Amino acid sequence: MEARMEAASEAPVSTIATAMLFGSITFATAALATRTWLIGDSRALLAAMKPRAQPLNPQSFTSIYTLLHHFSVFGLILFFAYICENHPLFPHDEKAYDRDHFFFMIALLFLFSFYTVHKNESAKAPREKSSSKFGDKLDALSNKPKEPAEAASAKDDETMSSFGTGTIQTTGTFIRASETKDCNDILNRDMTEEWKGWMQFVFLLYHYYHAEEVYNSIRIMITCYVWMTGFGNFSFFYLKNDYSFVRLVQMLWRLNFLVVFLCLSQGTTYVLYYICPLHTYYFLMVYCTMRVGKKLNYTKYGLRLKLAAVAIIIFLVWDVDTGLFQMFHFPFVGRQPILGADNGTMWEWYFRTTLDHWSTFLGMVFAANFPITSLFFRKLEALPAAKCWIGKGVIGASLFFAFVAWLRGPFMLGKFEYNMTNSYFGFIPLITYIYFRNLTPTLRSYSLNLLHEIGKTTLETYLMQHHIWLTSNAKSLLVLVPGWPKMNMMIVTLLYFVTSRKLYKLTLFLRGMVLPNDAKKCRQSLTVMGALLLLFYGVAYYLHAIGFASLKVVAIISLVCGMLLYQTVMDTTWQSYASTESTDEISLADTFFSGNNFGADSIVAKSFPSVIGAMVVLIIGITWQGMAVAGAGKIGPLHPGCGKIVNRGHWIPVDGCNEVARGAAYRNDGIQNFATCAPAGAGYTWGWETSKPSAHCRFTQRTAKQLKKNLNHRRIGFVGDSMTRNLYHALCRQLGMTEAGLYDAGGPKHVDITRTIDHTDVDFRWAPMATDQLQVMKDLNENASKKDVSKYDLILVSGGAWDRLHKFADAKDIAAHSITISDLVEQMNSLKSMGVPVVWMTPTTINTPALNTPEKRDHMTEEDMSDMRSVYDQLGVKKAASFVVNGPSFSKERVEESFDGVHYPPDVYNAGAQVLANALDWLLPEVEVSSKFTAPEPGKMAKPFLGMMMLCLCFIGLFFFDGFFGFSYLACLFIKGILPSDLYLEAFSVLHEKSKLPPLSFSSGGSVFSDNTQKTKNSSGINVHTSKGNGSTSRNRSNAAKKFQPISDVDEEIAALLGDTGDFQT
Repeated sequence: MEARMEAASEAPVSTIATAMLFGSITFATAALATRTWLIGDSRALLAAMKPRAQPLNPQSFTSIYTLLHHFSVFGLILFFAYICENHPLFPHDEKAYDRDHFFFMIALLFLFSFYTVHKNESAKAPREKSSSKFGDKLDALSNKPKEPAEAASAKDDETMSSFGTGTIQTTGTFIRASETKDCNDILNRDMTEEWKGWMQFVFLLYHYYHAEEVYNSIRIMITCYVWMTGFGNFSFFYLKNDYSFVRLVQMLWRLNFLVVFLCLSQGTTYVLYYICPLHTYYFLMVYCTMRVGKKLNYTKYGLRLKLAAVAIIIFLVWDVDTGLFQMFHFPFVGRQPILGADNGTMWEWYFRTTLDHWSTFLGMVFAANFPITSLFFRKLEALPAAKCWIGKGVIGASLFFAFVAWLRGPFMLGKFEYNMTNSYFGFIPLITYIYFRNLTPTLRSYSLNLLHEIGKTTLETYLMQHHIWLTSNAKSLLVLVPGWPKMNMMIVTLLYFVTSRKLYKLTLFLRGMVLPNDAKKCRQSLTVMGALLLLFYGVAYYLHAIGFASLKVVAIISLVCGMLLYQTVMDTTWQSYASTESTDEISLADTFFSGNNFGADSIVAKSFPSVIGAMVVLIIGITWQGMAVAGAGKIGPLHPGCGKIVNRGHWIPVDGCNEVARGAAYRNDGIQNFATCAPAGAGYTWGWETSKPSAHCRFTQRTAKQLKKNLNHRRIGFVGDSMTRNLYHALCRQLGMTEAGLYDAGGPKHVDITRTIDHTDVDFRWAPMATDQLQVMKDLNENASKKDVSKYDLILVSGGAWDRLHKFADAKDIAAHSITISDLVEQMNSLKSMGVPVVWMTPTTINTPALNTPEKRDHMTEEDMSDMRSVYDQLGVKKAASFVVNGPSFSKERVEESFDGVHYPPDVYNAGAQVLANALDWLLPEVEVSSKFTAPEPGKMAKPFLGMMMLCLCFIGLFFFDGFFGFSYLACLFIKGILPSDLYLEAFSVLHEKSKLPPLSFSSGGSVFSDNTQKTKNSSGINVHTSKGNGSTSRNRSNAAKKFQPISDVDEEIAALLGDTGDFQT
């Protein structure tokens, strides 16, 4: 049995490099911790256990130890993920879709989440109210008392107010907006985290259960995430006006820190975790859009014209097959298949970006109109209830109608057809959800805390599902409790979420230390990290090139480098650390860290830390090697050693009358109850015996898709009698040809059959006698020797039954038969020498009582056939075969069902076909993909007409100032004073003052708050007169300004909208 006897020798180069890097860090961390513990000083240990994120101080022992400690924890989690992926305790399991359980889990989540409902401001300290009401601002500045909202809304003629020493005159209908708090505004922080949380849960369940039927819904959820990237990033850049290098690298760190180290440690590709490059790509799109011509961002139409130009670029790159996509991307992506991009990176990236190429931009449009949208809602809510609900009802009805049209139209398309429409219609359910989730102040004021917590770690949960919750890059399930799938799910899920939560905190904490708000220190940190990665990768590459990449070498390098790091830290920081005394009180809970005071200069304190560091590295190395030897392997092609046990299996009775089957029958077929249940009746399924995990033989049912991929552009030949023909039909059924081998009493029997299934040729040659089989094999050898294009990639031969029945009567027949079989063995060996695998199938078990002719009962009983199998074995047929399909292994337990004593129901031969399908892993040589692969060309998903529709929609949103792309104007048909295009000045004026943004500018170049006296008339007919005021007026104006932000506490995290925005930096 083959097994991985040396863990590091089979690991990718990047994995070796990562192991040496974190091995060195772990050694130094363990040694430093031991040194402080031995002298009874717990300050550094406690600081690392209860960290306060501060920029790294290279002169501080505590600061360096804290950094190394957290990098060590990070490395151990990566090591755990690597073991789960490559050397798990038990073989990975297959996904199984249970519709009832899938929707039950979703319903359970929402039901339990409702018990965690909380009022938004109750979770945090109440924030200052932010009404951003233009009327309140004017009243405050003129020291006028407030009027009731109803009275203000009733003034439909004119509102006159003063502004400092100047005046602002508003003519026409003016509605005073209702008050609110930031945490209760539309799309507030708690709501967006809740939104991300429930979408992430459904997204994860979709992967866990492989619930393909909800693919279109999942596609919409990804659209929402990409939309949030545009919305959040635009909000940040508009409010903070921060395009610095520090901001850029901090954001890129948040998005890519974990995924980069996953790629290195797992030896995978960046595009495999496509969500991360997708968000990074669109983040950079928003960054460039806002950074280029940033002065235009604070002009009324300059920003919108710039966004319109971006929309046109998007249209030309993705919606029209102009070749621009290839031109922009060819330096960065290739065309050859890689992990995560079976059709080449160019096509994969085109496909992924095309699916949501409008989503980020639509999020930017919504963010650009956000203050207006918020004000629009609050003005409606300030009206009498009847007017309010008329306005909201008209918009809601229109959105609901559009949603139903989408639901009955594009949403009902198949997966591939829907992909072509998602980028053009996916915004409909998105804005419908936003509208109805924010419909009333009460709905906006409450959120579900459980979903909020899940939403904080969406980036980490997405990434780690590939290797901890799921495995094989999210294609199989991690197994810790075999045989108990639901208990296993519970335990694995617990580990998965705890690990993801820890990684989320580590990512933010390490960012705070390594990338502080100092551009110089950021550059230094990135340079050092990049240099270390390159150094260790270079060493690993060299070791791999010379064949010296073993676990022992990795351990030695880790110990040496770790010792150097430890000694460097001691030489540079220890003296100053040891000379200072702690002022913190030590609690009883901290006594574990106090250690024993051996003295800073004692031999034990100086020598023992290195010993402990080496022991830690040794333990990790032994664990790695032990799991590589005793654990199961990563899912991959089976090795030839598995041929010894692939025929070992049994038929297991399966009672189809369980609740899952009954539920499916009721839903799909209208069946209320079953009649043929066990013990009166039961079905059977064939399965492989459990093998040791270290055997690395994970046999599974091969689906039609998997078989077609494995047999793509191959030709398989079957040579033999009716038993062979039944196995031939079974393989065709496994390839998706469900009608193959159906009973047909009137059809031809003793004939050759040729079939082409997709790009696979499967042929059967009727050759019942050994002499017939020998002649066919000679013909095949002749074709193979001539390198005929029609030669086969694999041949399966079987026989013996007809010879035993017709040509085994006397010694002469037996001798002639033996000579024929010996020649057949030579032909089999000849084919094998030319690279054509030859498989032999021993005849299936004979049901003697069911034999329907006297001749068969006299010459072809199971005892006779058992002797015949031994004859073939003695003459060397099995030795000559590349592999043997053992017919009795999948037929003897179903022998009573052989209706004529020889043949079996189709599902029996399906088991034999699955044995053969698993054996194909080592029987067929790998095909050179590069010689046959042609990458699809980008541009196939272009839809110019639909792209023009999106352009028009974007222009409506931009130049009509409506976040709902024109739907808001429907309310204006019934209510005056809420026209979105007239709310620009009122919505943005307070925001600009509070955030200290540049003054609002209009197309004429005028400014609302300029120092020079001027007059500006906005689109609603409001005449604005301003003049230079004194300092007191300026202060009053500042005090009157209310905080207004699209999401509470917009900081460096909100742009990601993939994790919590908790600030771990000072």
